Amino acid sequence: MVLGGGGSPSPKAEIIVQLGFVAALGAWLWWAPKHGFAQLNDIPKPLIWLGAALLALPLIQLVPLPPAIWQALPGRDLQQASLGLVGAQDSWRPLSISPPRTLAALLALVPAVALMWAAASLPSRDRRFVILAIAAVAVAGAALGALQLAGGDGAFQLYELSHRGWLTAFHANRNAAVDVLLIGSLALSACFAGKSMPGPVARRRIPILLAGQGVLLLAAILTGSRMGILLILPVLAINAMILKSVGMGKMLDIALRAAAVLVAAMLALPWLLSGNARLAEVASRFDVAGDARILLWRDTVAAIEAFFPVGSGIGTFPVAFGPYESFESLSPASINRAHNDYLEFLLEAGLLAPVLIALGACALFAAGRKAWRECPWDRAPQIFALGTLAVIALHSFVDYPLRNMAIACLAGVAAGLLSATRQSPEARREAESE
Repeated sequence: MVLGGGGSPSPKAEIIVQLGFVAALGAWLWWAPKHGFAQLNDIPKPLIWLGAALLALPLIQLVPLPPAIWQALPGRDLQQASLGLVGAQDSWRPLSISPPRTLAALLALVPAVALMWAAASLPSRDRRFVILAIAAVAVAGAALGALQLAGGDGAFQLYELSHRGWLTAFHANRNAAVDVLLIGSLALSACFAGKSMPGPVARRRIPILLAGQGVLLLAAILTGSRMGILLILPVLAINAMILKSVGMGKMLDIALRAAAVLVAAMLALPWLLSGNARLAEVASRFDVAGDARILLWRDTVAAIEAFFPVGSGIGTFPVAFGPYESFESLSPASINRAHNDYLEFLLEAGLLAPVLIALGACALFAAGRKAWRECPWDRAPQIFALGTLAVIALHSFVDYPLRNMAIACLAGVAAGLLSATRQSPEARREAESE
């Protein structure tokens, strides 16, 4: 969550995360079963198959093909003409039009898949600790964001290529920052609800919860991310579900009232925020008349049609999109993402994209349904996991959260937390004593 926020323009920190997780995954698979800890048998089969499918896709796209096959694939005319300039048009080439980018995408997938499998093998108590760590890092990111805004002119921002003048926390992109802050809000509620407390103790901790939520949600607004701000409403509703799952009706009422106030405030945004320069700037971002995403999506669809049904290769969007970029969407800044993860995935994976999305949805549904039925003591982590995946899935319609390594890893954790687990002895004794 700290090193994985730079994105492709700032890959050095991400390379540390990728290589570290490759080593960690190999060591875990070798060491843990020998010492009686996590084993692959402890992981639900649907999640094993889902992880294997995600890793297999870029691997398949890297397999060299004879010239008669790859030249016949759709969208390869420009590649064939370029190779012809150096006399390499008859060489063996993989399905991916840019093998280095696809290899980089494969390395980026390893941490997310590894975390999904590792989180699925954790006992209930350790899952709560992971959620606590997520909440703590999110709050730390909000604190860093306050320093960024107070310092101005790129102060305390971790990456040279970043959204200047906005709260970005540990990220280069404000849209990624807002997702982590919203997921941190869910994690904070799950931490509060994850352990049963006597009524008086819970009431004393309510101000702490409300203060933490206020910090995270205000920081989310100050990112200036339009979709992120709109996602505050469903996040408040999911927070209410988390707290309701442990019988905290009072907190549910507070969350619903806060949601109503927020809706009213957003409806009156142009008038309420006119006296504050920073918040007025946030409000001005909701004028979407000149949003370039519409043209970008249209050009992406043209590229999808050119490469369909095999796709151009995972991670190859900048290379595949370039020849199909229209004059209307040209700008001084280079376009490296489609700002719609579903369209980008369809371009890169072709017909396999909807198949993998459907496979993932079925696998997560099967694992989550079993956990919900068999593990009522883990309701708060389960709702947190569903909420995390919902935030990422909704934001993916207008951005690319899963292309950010920190958020991809959070998605892996959330997927793993949807699996069933045995109740720990400590939790069983607590439940029996109530």
